[in-house]
Amino acid sequence: MAPFTHDFRKAQQRMPAIPVNIHSMNFTWQAAGQAEYFYEFLSLRSLDKGIMADPTVNVPLLGTVPHKASVVQVGFPCLGKQDGVAAFEVNVIVMNSEGNTILQTPQNAIFFKTCQQAECPGGCRNGGFCNERRICECPDGFHGPHCEKALCTPRCMNGGLCVTPGFCICPPGFYGVNCDKANCSTTCFNGGTCFYPGKCICPPGLEGEQCEISKCPQPCRNGGKCIGKSKCKCSKGYQGDLCSKPVCEPGCGAHGTCHEPNKCQCQEGWHGRHCNKRYGASLIHALRPAGAQLRQHTPSLKKAEERRDPPESNYIW
Repeated sequence: MAPFTHDFRKAQQRMPAIPVNIHSMNFTWQAAGQAEYFYEFLSLRSLDKGIMADPTVNVPLLGTVPHKASVVQVGFPCLGKQDGVAAFEVNVIVMNSEGNTILQTPQNAIFFKTCQQAECPGGCRNGGFCNERRICECPDGFHGPHCEKALCTPRCMNGGLCVTPGFCICPPGFYGVNCDKANCSTTCFNGGTCFYPGKCICPPGLEGEQCEISKCPQPCRNGGKCIGKSKCKCSKGYQGDLCSKPVCEPGCGAHGTCHEPNKCQCQEGWHGRHCNKRYGASLIHALRPAGAQLRQHTPSLKKAEERRDPPESNYIW
């Protein structure tokens, strides 16, 4: 059983040439029963391409025939270049779920469409032509009601004018394919970027017409960078408003001072990476008066090792 309820060939036999004011034609189709059917448009072709372009349909060229009545719209675009009658072909094939062509297909029909030369008010420029709806159809690279505007991709910037596809005329002070570069007579210092004649985009921490002024009155120290008004971004190992204070992790405790990043200066009598170790009793014994009674004490291995290394400096590296 044919899976659709309309026969293209019968429509062809009883239909005269389609009038000028008709731009599309609807056909209704529907799959019968529960079986699945598939369709494919083998041909949508104008036989008079100087009068009409290839016909169009509003459904995919390959798909499933719907089980509910649905409309397939066939469009026939007249070019509007000349008066005449154009023939066009519609050829569709229907298959079952096994891929076999069913009876009564392919449906192949030739229709005729009456077209006339169109006139667009103002005309169409740059190779555009007026279609039957009196609208200019522009070639690639042009747009506008009369195809009078060239299309530049990327677009012309900074007030540039696209005069032909891909070609911009730049205003004074700009250059480049799309006028995106400024021709600056002055130089932007300290990494600034010229974006407009005489105008610089300054990196953080700098200002002025040429990025010549630092926002930090006092310079950031130890490799720090000015990132805002009196605001420094410190390099690793330093902190403070001007990055002048070294950082020791986890710190130098109560008996030391951070002298350089992760280097503590210990108070007299203290040592260790974090100044948390006190020197052994051997130094105290050496400073006692002669004849003083000493208590018996067996030093631990750890303290014995500490005594073998008398301090040469209070700086721990």
